[in-house]
Amino acid sequence: MFNLSPLSWVGLICWIIALTSAVIWGRSFRHKQRNLMGNMAIYFTLSGLVLCLAVGSLAMKGLNFGLDFTGGTILELGSEKMVTTTEVQQALEDFKSPELGDRMVQVGDTMQKDEEGKAYQRVVVRVTRAQATPEGGKQLENKEPAELEKHLASKLGNLKELGTASIGPTITGELRYHAFLAMGVAMLVQGLYIFLRFGLLWRYGIAANVAIIHDVVIMVGLYSLAGRQLDSPFVAALLTVAGYSVMDSVVIFDRIRENDQFYGGKKPFPEIVNTSVNQTMSRSVNTTLTVLITLVAIYFFGGSTLQNFAFALLVGITSGAYSSVFVAAPTLVIIDKYFKSAPKPQVSYSAAPAEVDPVYEETGTDDGPKRRRVRGQRRKL
Repeated sequence: MFNLSPLSWVGLICWIIALTSAVIWGRSFRHKQRNLMGNMAIYFTLSGLVLCLAVGSLAMKGLNFGLDFTGGTILELGSEKMVTTTEVQQALEDFKSPELGDRMVQVGDTMQKDEEGKAYQRVVVRVTRAQATPEGGKQLENKEPAELEKHLASKLGNLKELGTASIGPTITGELRYHAFLAMGVAMLVQGLYIFLRFGLLWRYGIAANVAIIHDVVIMVGLYSLAGRQLDSPFVAALLTVAGYSVMDSVVIFDRIRENDQFYGGKKPFPEIVNTSVNQTMSRSVNTTLTVLITLVAIYFFGGSTLQNFAFALLVGITSGAYSSVFVAAPTLVIIDKYFKSAPKPQVSYSAAPAEVDPVYEETGTDDGPKRRRVRGQRRKL
């Protein structure tokens, strides 16, 4: 039913086991509190090892830039008969004038009809030259695109030209510049948003940006380690992961600020952070799993054209979920250790309009502090 290789089936089974284990682990926080902030050294060591692997791969292997960043030629063709990606790739192997470098092939799943009513299958071929042109580009020049199309027609049958486009070094330079600019602006604006969101408390913005940098380096480094091509969809995935990481961190930070006001300085800040992370853990795990399940399905069953994008998001979302809990929160504790925040006055409670959140009071148990709802009491405006 599913055309997966044995190795892909093993990977899919591993993902299913990992996601199931995460569900069980996340639900356990509803009944038991754990001393998460007491094991910060373990989390930072694990992150450090993965970061070293990522940076090492970037230093030794570098990035495999795709057509969007290196330039190249795109041929859109219409085939009168159904062809496969493998057949097109084999036909490209035989083309030697000029020698081709990177190749990417996309074929349609169904036959379409043109204006004359003739059926055709859409075939998109993206190629680069093995050797750059004197101008520094890797696109096909002059009659080379026509020669490549003629060669493919001799191997695959009659082909109809739907369009041809070339990306030169000027365009690729602009794309690369704007990609890095978008990432920098996104991080700056997100840090500013968190700074304003939490009442001009700069420590929250720094902790969130540390988590974002952690995710971006790991995502790019593991992408390099896997040898996958860097293209425009990867930049979109990078910005998506940055936004997701901040979203998860903001939820945890909101609970930290709420509990900080609730205890009014009567509890050490590391304990407040630990309590807050425990209270939001189940929500964080469940939210992340809904995204990961979809991405796993896309990666294994979405076809080759979506695999790179899904791979980037799988790595980034997993890293983002981890960093929000085990990097951002501990970083906040470390910053507070050296730059103490002023004690918060304890929030007083009295009758208030019904639309305001209900009040919870602290209760002691053998498993740790818990909160229960106090009926009839509301948060004071």
